[in-house]
Amino acid sequence: MIFQIIDQKQHCKNIYSNNQILSQYDYKDFTGTWSYHSSLEDNINDIEYACLYVDVRSIEECCPEKLKNQWNTIKDKHNAYIKSFKEAKVESQDHCFYDLVPESFVIDYFQIKSQITEHVLNNYEKPENYDFLVELSKLIEDIRNNKLNINPDAIKNELHQLKTRSFHSKMFSCGSSIDYNIFGTSTGRLTTKKNSFPILTMNKDYRCVIEPKNDWFIELDFNAAELRCLLALNNERQPEEDMHDWHGGILNRLFDHEMNRDEIKRKIFGWLYGPPTVSLGIPEIERYYNKQKAINKYWNGETVTNPFGRIIPADEYHALNAIIQSTTSDVFLRRAIAVNKLLKNRKSLTTALIHDSMVLDFAKEDKDILKDLITEFGNTDMGLFKTNVSLGTNFGNMRRFR
Repeated sequence: MIFQIIDQKQHCKNIYSNNQILSQYDYKDFTGTWSYHSSLEDNINDIEYACLYVDVRSIEECCPEKLKNQWNTIKDKHNAYIKSFKEAKVESQDHCFYDLVPESFVIDYFQIKSQITEHVLNNYEKPENYDFLVELSKLIEDIRNNKLNINPDAIKNELHQLKTRSFHSKMFSCGSSIDYNIFGTSTGRLTTKKNSFPILTMNKDYRCVIEPKNDWFIELDFNAAELRCLLALNNERQPEEDMHDWHGGILNRLFDHEMNRDEIKRKIFGWLYGPPTVSLGIPEIERYYNKQKAINKYWNGETVTNPFGRIIPADEYHALNAIIQSTTSDVFLRRAIAVNKLLKNRKSLTTALIHDSMVLDFAKEDKDILKDLITEFGNTDMGLFKTNVSLGTNFGNMRRFR
């Protein structure tokens, strides 16, 4: 039986199913819904989530032709209600949607949504990485529900600057939740939804406004993640030392002046993501990374298929970029899921995922598992990756300590 979560807010418990709004129910009676919600955690393997079947396609794009007019009409009415709440300055976070609109509208809206859900589950192919997408949805929902602790006073002395005032205004208008889109890019890198806190695009100068609810922020990230993924793709040895220090040892033997870390990174990445035929002029590094070997293995002339089965259209110029970035994303997200599971029933929690780094709101009472978290993060599906660890009393003053 199909059902729908009517309102994503944690205190809104009523659901829709079979032309009724239900306050008493057992999730074991249901088989499918449109998307995951945290209330479904204990039933995660028993319910099918239609949105995970359709990849980047919206519910509108999946709507069968016979329902499109009905869906467009009811959706416009739904949007009108949302707009009226804003104009009336109704604090929608304090109220459940089904308490603000007529019961008949709720039933009509979710009846059509359930028909679209059933159509998708019956007619679309279940993706090979479905189980991963379910686990990722759970992590994303955990983060969305762990609202940020924002201190706007941290930038009050900079409000004379136009860009600071602009960020200050945006910060209040978008709220304190990070709401990720797991289908925002073809490579699997997360993006944020329209009304999310802009964690992926915010200026680093303003990161200080985000403070932990517990004792510290701890950030885990792979040392030179993309380079390590390319080595793993080619079955090459992973250096135990910092990758850019390793590059520097080679480059500084060959050039007249000693390069700093930024120069080294620019030179390596400029070559790595440049035209496949362009040489770095350093055979020792080119043999070690062997870009063409990875392209030949994972690109068929039209599409890239990475080791996790992710398929991306790409021409030859963009093939290596697609291979490395998609693999890095899939490796990272799987480790983030694993670390988040270790935090279950702990006070510490996951605050954010930023490209290939994971930010934890860490409680000192959980220090007994810190080594386990670091080990779990670095123990990737493609081998052991060196993990950098940073600590800070706010998100803006993070400092490496490992």
